Amino acid sequence: MPPNPNRKSTGAILFDLDGTLVDSAPAMTRGLNEMTRRRGAPPVDVAAVRRWVSLGGDAMVRGALGAAADPLRDLDEFRDILRGQTADRGDLYPGVPAMLATLKQEGYRIAVCTNKREDIAVRYAAGLGIAAHIDAIVGGAPGRNLKPDPMLAHIALELLSAGTYEAIFVGDSEIDAETAIAAGLRFVLVTFGYPHGDVAVIPADARLDEFDALPSLVAEIFADERTPAGGRGTRMNS
Repeated sequence: MPPNPNRKSTGAILFDLDGTLVDSAPAMTRGLNEMTRRRGAPPVDVAAVRRWVSLGGDAMVRGALGAAADPLRDLDEFRDILRGQTADRGDLYPGVPAMLATLKQEGYRIAVCTNKREDIAVRYAAGLGIAAHIDAIVGGAPGRNLKPDPMLAHIALELLSAGTYEAIFVGDSEIDAETAIAAGLRFVLVTFGYPHGDVAVIPADARLDEFDALPSLVAEIFADERTPAGGRGTRMNS
């Protein structure tokens, strides 16, 4: 997704998508259970899918279909099912549309950085009604390394014409924390997403319990010259 040419020069914010802006596990569960139905396999529940989402589509398909999964064929089928789904705006976490609108009004450049296939992510963001607030969507594509490799974050920064010193990464999992560290970005951890383990031990510059607090939090981080990129403070917001 190309950047917005009318963006202002305020700092940049990169968001993970699944588990950060949207509780996508219900949609993923519906897609996986369409596959289990076709194969006569037992259905999976949303709690299991929440544990798999941040690991990527391959892990979700293997989790749902087990040893019988065909890594290439089944993943392509799963992606086709996701492409055909209608996004449910009710899956957005509370406060997301208003938060994104506020950040845009304040001049921040915004990108989504996700391991979801980019074409699926672009369609999904549009269906959720948040695409107008986003300057660039960067996702998986042939030849791209997925998070926690920093490649997707670097592509997003390039699209936003932003340096690491003027950018923050917002995510929900260990993979996002590792991505931020690898890319040299300050990291804000949302506490309600899809971590693999104990959310309390994931390193972060700040932790966020609700999106209403994010605009003031990022303003504080950008204004705080004592918080270097890659720092790991414990600022808490509720």
